[in-house]
Amino acid sequence: MVLEQVEIVERNGLKVVVKRFSDIQGLKWIGLIPFKSFYPFTFSAAGRLEREYNFLTQPHSQIKTPKIYRVDWERKILERGYVEGVKLSDIDVLEAAEKLAKILASLHREGWCLGDPKPSNFIISNGQIYIIDCEQAVKTQNETYRIWDLVSSFFLLRLYKPLEAFKGDWRLQMFHIFSDNYLKAGGSSKLLEQYYKMLRDFLK
Repeated sequence: MVLEQVEIVERNGLKVVVKRFSDIQGLKWIGLIPFKSFYPFTFSAAGRLEREYNFLTQPHSQIKTPKIYRVDWERKILERGYVEGVKLSDIDVLEAAEKLAKILASLHREGWCLGDPKPSNFIISNGQIYIIDCEQAVKTQNETYRIWDLVSSFFLLRLYKPLEAFKGDWRLQMFHIFSDNYLKAGGSSKLLEQYYKMLRDFLK
């Protein structure tokens, strides 16, 4: 069985990203089994490919998606356009929090949840933000899943900038910036209240 891997190839002068999904690589999600009551993670290669394809082929108002060139459902391979740019994980963490909050508010209004909103899954290219990895995305109105997006974003931002967490009131700044921009972009104040309660429980 082939391990999941992402390969960049050139075809007819264009860079193409070839992503291979495998059940073995899906084991990386097993650590999240205790959180399945908060989000419906899928571990199978077929399930993750289907979710990624469904999200990437739908229009979104505030986020761009790379073009899909080919999908091999039997071999579980997806080929898409390459996006040149800067990952959210490589910019200032507070700026990344602002942008991620706006993205999630927009997607939640559309009825989408990501499940894995880590900053490295987003690329800023020519002033637009693209999502390049969305294999846990689901279309749903479930509020618990949306709250999971918000809470996991907080911890994932900290994970990518761990040293920032020790600078003054950085954690509080990030919380306020994220919350304010989520609301400004049309996010639910009710969800933010529940997000705060869950975050407080996790940080106890």
